[in-house]
Amino acid sequence: MIPKESAETSTVSDDPESAPGGIPLYVWVIGAAILAVPVGYFWGQGAKSLEILPNLIIRLLKALATPLIVFATLHAIVTNDVRGRQGARMMLYYFINTTVAICIGLGLSNLIKPGVGANLSSLASKTATAVKPEAPTATSLLYMIFPESIGDAFAKNNIAQLVVVTLALGIGLAQIRNDQRKRGERTYLVVVDLITMGFELLMRVLLWVVALVPIAVFGVVASNVGQEGFGQTFRSLLWFIVVVLAGLALQISWYLLQMGLFARMSPLRFASGVKDVMATSFSTASTGATMPMTLRALTGPLRVSRPSAQLAACVGTNFNNDGTALYQASVVLFMAQAMGSNLSFTAQVVIVLTTVVASIGAGNIPSGGFVTLPLIFAAVGLPADQIPIILTIDWFLDRCRTSSNVLGDMTVAVLLDQTHEALPTETCIQTPSST
Repeated sequence: MIPKESAETSTVSDDPESAPGGIPLYVWVIGAAILAVPVGYFWGQGAKSLEILPNLIIRLLKALATPLIVFATLHAIVTNDVRGRQGARMMLYYFINTTVAICIGLGLSNLIKPGVGANLSSLASKTATAVKPEAPTATSLLYMIFPESIGDAFAKNNIAQLVVVTLALGIGLAQIRNDQRKRGERTYLVVVDLITMGFELLMRVLLWVVALVPIAVFGVVASNVGQEGFGQTFRSLLWFIVVVLAGLALQISWYLLQMGLFARMSPLRFASGVKDVMATSFSTASTGATMPMTLRALTGPLRVSRPSAQLAACVGTNFNNDGTALYQASVVLFMAQAMGSNLSFTAQVVIVLTTVVASIGAGNIPSGGFVTLPLIFAAVGLPADQIPIILTIDWFLDRCRTSSNVLGDMTVAVLLDQTHEALPTETCIQTPSST
């Protein structure tokens, strides 16, 4: 249920999976990686100069990530009407599922250690300004979440503080919106339109930067091959794929467990009802493009009431990123292992906190799982210049985690229907999203 808050609907129709020439972005990424291997091999140590390509693009993503998170979170709050006990239950379910996903990702990464032996420490840019943080205490963790000033959160790109500040502003705007509705006023629509315009503007710029990702992949792969050869780094990436796929399988098992224990629905019936949705989400890598199929499956074979289906599938998709959160936590630990950095338990707690809040801010951002990674890296003091090497396999994992995200939305819809309240039926307004 996403009420239309302005006379204009979203005009951003750019597909984050597309690239110049109409060729899908992942094809450009794969082509760039293949071309980079012989370039790096024959250029040898000279290929190190190509590190400037991923470094520049990561800097652009860092610059965009902060305002994007702010506008995406504000946009999700002020253009959605989440009220009452059902809205609170939905957010609680999403928080639990996201936390479980992150813990699964960290647990498997600690167990399998896919990054050990990749030896990215010698490849990290010497100009990186990463500083390994001291082990945080419970008090310092609280200080990390709550900023001294609003400007401080923006200046330091602290993702946890950014989301806390933005949530507070968004909830305040939503209350003003509701008060004005009761009085029959429409002044709030001006603010909604401004937020929507800012969000769409930043997304257009983001899509331009995302189109440059193949260049970053070419630079980081050629540099790695030139300095270290083709071997261990790419073998480690294969183990990373194993970790993420195993983690997503465990997360899906968690969804099925919830069906059997709490939703009074047979896991087999649930699995049978979502198979077409999973095929669509995997092929499109987009929750938005899958939304019609999601609603059809929920209200059809699964017999979920339309209000519960729309609340989770239309509103909830803006906040839910279980599969992406699992992936991000796994990426951070993989890169830490590959760079020879031993993250303590408390540092991994920081990963949990920042990834949970990043999943809130990135839910409505195309390629949000990748865009917010530099900010999560900064929270634990890791340099972000090697992140593009993950993009050589991300095109496949993106489809897998999108399917998990959609399945999480459907799980919450079924759970919500167990405590269904009389809610008005409204029409979904799809927003451009790719996870």
